[in-house]
Amino acid sequence: MSKPSMSQSKDTITTLSKKLDAAARDTLAYAKKQSADRAKVSASCSVEKRLVVENKQFTLANTLESQKVGLGVHKDQKKGSASINNSDQAGLHQSVDDALALAKFSVADEFLVMPDAKEAPKAKPLSFMWNDRMSEIGLGDLLEFTQSMLTRLTKDKRVAIDRLEVSTSCMWHGLYNSLGMEQHETQTSLSWSFMGMAVDGSDVSGFDYDGRSVYNWDTALDIALKQCDEFAEKIVKNLRPVKAPTYKGQVLLTPRAVEEILLGTILYHAAGSSVMDGKSQWGDKINSQVISKLINLSDDPHNSRFSGATSFDGDGLPTSARTLVQNGVLMTHLHDCYTAKHCKTKSSATSGGPFALICAPGTGDLKTMINARPEMLVVDRFSGNIDPIKGDFSGVAKSSRYYKNGVDSGGVGETMIAGNLFETLNNVLAVSSVVEDISGSMQMPWMLVDGVSVTGN
Repeated sequence: MSKPSMSQSKDTITTLSKKLDAAARDTLAYAKKQSADRAKVSASCSVEKRLVVENKQFTLANTLESQKVGLGVHKDQKKGSASINNSDQAGLHQSVDDALALAKFSVADEFLVMPDAKEAPKAKPLSFMWNDRMSEIGLGDLLEFTQSMLTRLTKDKRVAIDRLEVSTSCMWHGLYNSLGMEQHETQTSLSWSFMGMAVDGSDVSGFDYDGRSVYNWDTALDIALKQCDEFAEKIVKNLRPVKAPTYKGQVLLTPRAVEEILLGTILYHAAGSSVMDGKSQWGDKINSQVISKLINLSDDPHNSRFSGATSFDGDGLPTSARTLVQNGVLMTHLHDCYTAKHCKTKSSATSGGPFALICAPGTGDLKTMINARPEMLVVDRFSGNIDPIKGDFSGVAKSSRYYKNGVDSGGVGETMIAGNLFETLNNVLAVSSVVEDISGSMQMPWMLVDGVSVTGN
């Protein structure tokens, strides 16, 4: 495969971002000319290189260049929106006309709002989000990276990889409104994902997957190969599953299970939209204990470890680190400008977020947590139903393991778990001192929880 010139992606982004910046400003001026009360433009461009392997065969190698402009207008407290996939002036002007026409037929909403330049000052760029070396990566480099991952994943011949995808992205994103708010940032990233199972004769493990996104090319391969080794070891250990016991009581949740089972309920009831709609059980619980004192949860959108990092939110407000739960006490609701106005409070600058959630480590020793009961189910994945309002959950524990007297007795077959998340979140018995990054997007610890019904297959 031929390599592009070393600065091709960076030059393309520079050229396209200048065009989109000019187009955004022109679009706002046209919206004002057409008597819009307020207008907002979100513009982005990207260059993505992608390789896909299916069943050990390279099936796709391409480079994609894209542009997108989205706009929203307010007229007489009515809202209209439109989008276009280029920076063509005539097309953008037509989009403004279309959005204003739609606004005429929408319902007036007194809470429609946009921040001005004073409310949304210029955000400080996050320098780690752009890596020049990453912007220089060609398909040849990506091929070598992908081949290294594939080789490591299939080092054990029992590992069957159904799909492996690796991509790099260089992008620019700009956000503007007619009240003077203006933000933009650039970003490079390398992402990978894979899925597969282990096969040993007639024995087949359960299906599993993993992936990650990073900003820096120089350390990416080491991170990827370590993840490949861990994945291969895990699915091979899931061969020849055993029967889980049936009981009600303590289970140990891995960091991934904490994210899949517990996190959604916390975020649902902390969300400004849930508070606004009267669906949150925590609407009046700021500074009150709502979950276990062992849980500490924050959002750190300036953390270079996480793919959701950003200097501004979807409204254009500069972001900052924010504590959501401290020792089980709810410290804030997650509001954007709209829900904040509706609830007569201030935005938490989390429109489109939270961006990089960190659940702090506790003091729990993992070995001690596994030994908390003679028969322990360690849940790694969850597939089932969660009712965020009532808190009830039920489904299958997948890629999970059975420990007897602290000894790993093997992966389990289809095992049902069920409970109530409000009870579970208040029955956290221990939080581990070790934590893991989940897909490069958040940090979670292990949690020992009580009151879960386990039904072995």
